[in-house]
Formats: sequence, structure tokens, C-alpha cells
Amino acid sequence: MKKRLVILLFSVLFSVNGFSQKNQVFRDFEVQLKELMNLIFDSPTDNERFNANERFIVVIDEVLSMENSFSYPFSELNRISNLKSSDNRFRIFTWAIVSQDGNYDHFGFVQAKNEVSGEFEVYKLNDKSEELFNPEYDKCDNDNWFGAVYFELLTEKYEDRTFYTLLGVDGHNIYTKRKVIEPIVFKPRSGKPEFGATYFYRQKDKRRSVFEYNADARFFMKWDDQYYEDKYRKEKPSFISSVFKKKQPQARNRVVELPIFKEYMIVYDVLEPMFEGLEGKPQFYVSSGYVNGFKFERGRWRLIESVLPRNQDKKDPPKIENKSNQLYNPK
Repeated sequence: MKKRLVILLFSVLFSVNGFSQKNQVFRDFEVQLKELMNLIFDSPTDNERFNANERFIVVIDEVLSMENSFSYPFSELNRISNLKSSDNRFRIFTWAIVSQDGNYDHFGFVQAKNEVSGEFEVYKLNDKSEELFNPEYDKCDNDNWFGAVYFELLTEKYEDRTFYTLLGVDGHNIYTKRKVIEPIVFKPRSGKPEFGATYFYRQKDKRRSVFEYNADARFFMKWDDQYYEDKYRKEKPSFISSVFKKKQPQARNRVVELPIFKEYMIVYDVLEPMFEGLEGKPQFYVSSGYVNGFKFERGRWRLIESVLPRNQDKKDPPKIENKSNQLYNPK
């Protein structure tokens, strides 16, 4: 009995010591990555920033390929986006470099679980957004990626399936900025990521939603809990009210009040051109003052038009705050 306890004690001590050593290795890598990260964003010239970025990519690729790296938080890398799915299926790092000419280049890595081996594979993301002929409909993967810095990762379930959706911002250039709603799926066995999926209700073949607007305009897009009116959905009356409620005569000019619901959805500004005749020219698009949303419903994102944020007592609607993100300052 004593011999078994001694063996167990040594096993625990050995595993704890091994875990501490691995964590120290990751911490050392993190220090190196943080120094390079600061050079990427703070160096005065394009040449210095992109050289630091090349070294950063080599190091982070190496460390993410190490065993147990998925569980290390890399919290010191606080100037790049680091999102992990709530079910620990994958993690995605993204960041952008703005050149002196005002153009943005995006970079990133995905760590995704290989269902066959049980290990996490690493995929480098290559920004090919300028080569996409039809961005909202093109199927992409890590080698052919619509580059963006992601600020939100949504995990939704329907029946026995899990759906992942990314919200991202692309600084693009001096004329326009873009935001994107990007579903992400994984090949069943390898875990290789594919960007874009036909999850948009009644929008055949559409794989992502891209919003392009004037570079100086304010445009918000966020995951938020909102009240909205839904003409396609009816409130369910209670059994008692349905039995005893008297039928009211239909007035010819009576305004029908739509039922109000409250759910989480992706809410965003509706864009419109500044002046008539500028349709189709995104550099002149700004917020119209209206808000739309996408609500997840039965495995699809359903468009909800004219979302009106409102208090529970149906009085004056509250203002929607547009909080700038420290990492990306998405307008």
C-alpha cells in the first residue's frame, strides 16, 4: 500500500513539474512574440513593420504547433485578436498591418481539432480578399481568405449541429472600410477550416455578408439583446385567454400592432449613399439611421428588418452606443 502511494506521489510531482516546464517554455515564447508584436504596430516604417511581422509569423507558427499550446492563453498578446470557441473546438488569431499608403494587410492562424488524431492542427491564413471576384458568394479556406480582424465569435446550436460565426472588421483602404459576418466550418475529419457557408435564410448561395462604407463614417455591428417587431411570428396566447377572450370586430382602418420579441441577434446599421445618384459606390455610403439584424433560427441567419431597440415597457427606444474597440477601432 505504501509503495503504491509513493509511486502515485512521484507521478503527480513529475506531471506537475512537467506542466510547469511546458508553461515556462510558452511564457518564454510569449515574451518574444510580445516584443515582435509591439514592433509590428509601433515601428515607424513599412519595412520595419513587415520584417517584424515575418518573424512574428515564424515564431507563432512554431509555438502553436507545440503540444498543449491550445490551452495556453497568450494573454500578453493583447494587440491582436485571440478568440476561442466556447466548446474548445478551435481558436483563431487575427491582426492587420496598415501601410503608409493606407492599405490594410491581414494575417492570422487557426488552431483546429483533428477529429481523427485528437490533436490540434495549425493553419496559416493568407489574405486574398483583393483577388475574390464576388466576396459575398466565394467559398474560401485558409489559403484563400477574406482577410479581417475578428472581434466576435458566436457559437450556436441547432439539433445535433454546432454553428460558428465570426464578426470582423477590415480597414481596407483610405476610401472605404468593411465589416463582415463570416460563418466558419471545418472539414469532418481533418478539421481544416473553410470560411463562408450558405447559412443565410432565403439568400441562395450567399456565404458571408460584407458591408462596405465610407472610411470616415460610423458603422456599428454587434451581437446584442434587442427588442424587435416580427410580422412572421405570432405570440402564443395562454389557454385561458384563448378560451374566454371575446372576438373583437375588425375595424377597417385599425392599425395592427405587431408582437414584440426580445432575442440576441447580430444588429448593424443599414447603409445608404450620401446623395442620390451615388448608388453602388461604397466610398459614399454612410449609416441611414435604421438598424437591421440577423437572428439565428433553425440553423440559418434570418434577416430582421427595421430593428427598433426599445425598453421593455415600450417607451422611448434607448440609444445604441457605438463603443470603439481598443484593438481595431472599428467604425
